[in-house]
Amino acid sequence: MPLTYRHSPLAHVLITFQSLMLLLVHMPIMHAFSTTSTRPFALNIKFIVKPDRQDEFLKVMRNNIHQTMTSEPNALQFFLGKDVDDDNTFYLHEEYKSRADHQDPHTKTKYYDDCIAFFDTEPFTEPHIADAYTLAHDGPAEKVKNVEAVCLNVELCIKPEVRDEFLDVIRNNKAGSDREPLCLQYSWGENVHTPNTFHFHEQYIGEEGLAAHNVAPHFAVWEEFASKGNPFAKPPIVQKFKALLD
Repeated sequence: MPLTYRHSPLAHVLITFQSLMLLLVHMPIMHAFSTTSTRPFALNIKFIVKPDRQDEFLKVMRNNIHQTMTSEPNALQFFLGKDVDDDNTFYLHEEYKSRADHQDPHTKTKYYDDCIAFFDTEPFTEPHIADAYTLAHDGPAEKVKNVEAVCLNVELCIKPEVRDEFLDVIRNNKAGSDREPLCLQYSWGENVHTPNTFHFHEQYIGEEGLAAHNVAPHFAVWEEFASKGNPFAKPPIVQKFKALLD
């Protein structure tokens, strides 16, 4: 099954999922937060699944999630959700203690191979997209249990000249979000291949949690930055979805 990897020097080229995983492991990291691969590592992935293949997709992915979280000590989170508007679109968010932990043992397991075998049967309507990033903050202290939540996966491509201001604003936004009673998670970091491209995974308790975040003082600081002089190199991508639990 061909896959478009959004942020590599091979952008816009179709490659296999297996090749993607090799790229994630072997290509150099280029970001400001760490010069090593020991920082927490995350993936946001989008799938658009053929309607008649969804049951198979969910079975394979739920087995992957269960096996990963129960047998890999350095797998911190593996979350599956469905788009709020499109029943055929699904999202994953994964976190590992390091990029190396994603490669070994995760990509060398039977349940991972089962996913690859399923992907090769062409269950998707278009190539799926994976965004790999190193977290700009500490990962969770223990494994994250999947719960009901309203979630966002976000991509922001920032112009180099506003990078420092952007980082200050986002660090402030995370600090404030972590104190919100209805915010379950605010993870963010920089793409491992493309400087100034940042990815986020956010979780809130219901729509009321997201609404509370959107009127918080720290979010107002973000909105002021985002509306000032067009700081984006390209339009932001915001994907909204809800948790799919067993």
